[in-house]
Amino acid sequence: MTMRPSDAPWADGPFPLIATPSKRSDLSIWLTGSSHNPDHFHVRAATGMAHAHNGIIRGLNAIILQAPNVPSKNDERYRPKDVKDLLSFVRSWIKMVNHHHAVEETYIFPEMAKFSGGTSLFQDGMDRLLACVTATRPHEYRWAGGMKEVVDSFSKHLTVHLYAEIDVFLGFGYLDSEDFRQRLGMLSDVFPCVYGCSDRTYEGGNLFPMLHWTIPYLIKYYFAVGKGAWRFNPSDWWCKPRPLLFVLRAEVEG
Repeated sequence: MTMRPSDAPWADGPFPLIATPSKRSDLSIWLTGSSHNPDHFHVRAATGMAHAHNGIIRGLNAIILQAPNVPSKNDERYRPKDVKDLLSFVRSWIKMVNHHHAVEETYIFPEMAKFSGGTSLFQDGMDRLLACVTATRPHEYRWAGGMKEVVDSFSKHLTVHLYAEIDVFLGFGYLDSEDFRQRLGMLSDVFPCVYGCSDRTYEGGNLFPMLHWTIPYLIKYYFAVGKGAWRFNPSDWWCKPRPLLFVLRAEVEG
């Protein structure tokens, strides 16, 4: 459960977030074979992966909820900077998703795609979205009849994939815990999107992403300086939920 920052819609929907594996009531069914230990690294890995996937889902939800409220050229409230920042946020989100899957399937478990259905069902759509937000100029932007159709073409497939992979990780209890830990080296080179789409209040609290305490300060005062795209993040640099700016603005102006 998320501690919502306001009564307005937030990034825990429309696509639901993933329940934290270590807190699932059905966890016992996954503790089979050689490992009956809930501290086995496959449970911790699944939990960390769920937090990462929830960041992706929050980013997608933040786009779906806010993009319709960013005025296009024919609206008197139109501001080119708002559109530029939205397009930049979407590009960063796509980069985060692509980076996540590249690391996951290339360096952690090369055969992960075989277990979880691969990325082909949504990758083409994400590639089209990247081409769209890269080529679109602010005065050309529109949600309905434009970006919305591209997002709708892959978002369901993407989220189904993200949900399914958690059960895949929970099924790795037969692996040696230490070997599994060494194989799971996650990288985070898109810090502003990773932190801004995480929620450390989710389901009673968590520590994801587990990086040095100085990272939020580096993001705030170095990585994110002068980049308005991060206005679309659903959380602040300390991974605490905050109101979605363009949902809040639409409610005030509506």
